[in-house]
Amino acid sequence: MRSLTIASSVLLLGWGPMVQGQSLGAAAEKEKERRAKLAGSSKSYSDSDLQKAASKRAREGEATPGAQASPSAAPTGKAAASPRPAPAESGGAKDSAASEADKKARGAEYKARIDAANARLNRAEAERRAAEENWNQASQHPTYILNEPARARLEAARKEAEIARRERDDIEDAARREGIPPGYLR
Repeated sequence: MRSLTIASSVLLLGWGPMVQGQSLGAAAEKEKERRAKLAGSSKSYSDSDLQKAASKRAREGEATPGAQASPSAAPTGKAAASPRPAPAESGGAKDSAASEADKKARGAEYKARIDAANARLNRAEAERRAAEENWNQASQHPTYILNEPARARLEAARKEAEIARRERDDIEDAARREGIPPGYLR
């Protein structure tokens, strides 16, 4: 049995150098050739291609069955329940400029709300840090009378900070669902 194990080990180790993997350069060359064969055989369409075709049909007066929104931009989850303004179908520089101005105005409103939420969050975080320090000092004293108010203050401060953080995140989510670019919120 032992000689069989040794013989199989020698046999496997002897075949190891004969079996070689494909080098990285050879694999890259092979993939490049494969893609070159496929390059002319198919066309991919993006959302912008579909929107251009829909606006072209709208200008020509044809019916546009799928002009509302692209499938990849469909909201999911909580976003599906919120009202979302329909995109302009007729295009035109005037409509897009008005839409962009509207987005900027809404972005400014959301920015003001986010700034107020961030100020509230900063105050809540400062109160939480102060409460933690108070708790650390009170926990060193063996007197229960000092520990309970400090613990209650710490818990209240943690809850307030979490509520403020959630409020800020909800405002950012609402702006995102309305299609406001993140840059307008900064």
